[in-house]
Amino acid sequence: MKYLATLSLVLLMSLGAIAQEESAAELKNQGNEALRAKNYKGALELFEKAIASWGDEEMEAAVVYNTATCARKIKDYEKAQKYYNESKELGYKADVSTYYVASSLKSLGKDKEMETVLLAGVEEFSTSKYVGHMKKMLAGYYVKESNKLYQEGQGILNTRADGNRDQWDSIKAKAKTVLDKASGLAKKATEYDPTNKNAQAILTGIEGLLKS
Repeated sequence: MKYLATLSLVLLMSLGAIAQEESAAELKNQGNEALRAKNYKGALELFEKAIASWGDEEMEAAVVYNTATCARKIKDYEKAQKYYNESKELGYKADVSTYYVASSLKSLGKDKEMETVLLAGVEEFSTSKYVGHMKKMLAGYYVKESNKLYQEGQGILNTRADGNRDQWDSIKAKAKTVLDKASGLAKKATEYDPTNKNAQAILTGIEGLLKS
């Protein structure tokens, strides 16, 4: 009787594991259907439930990637970043996943983290068709930071007035320190995107300010 009871328990556990696996597979399939129907919110919920009930078998990387895509589509960038990171770690569409990790970080206002991800991505996926997108995003970030410094330097120069002529040299020197940093970032932008007109405009503007 003890043997039969043990055998029954093993069978119940096995059947439970099979049911759990089937449940995860069913949820995945339902998620795929919702994704095809562009019901991204519903698909995200289904995929996350599938992942949570996956069991001990190796995770299907495509499910994780699709979960990330659904999160991105509904602008849940925290989840998008999380699942794209997991997709990359699983080696699934690693270049695309990296790009969207960076894009999610940008949307979350985490620019320095975005920069770190992009710099690594540009090196790791130098032959990918997505490297161009990564470079443009990097250039955009450097232009934004450069423009902040450009405006700051211009503001410093604008403090010159007839009443403080004796301070003009020190004011210009202070502005130059800031503008040199702005120039460095603008040049960095052109390294990643040589045709970036905003970066070129900043460099031209800085040259004009320093001549004044």
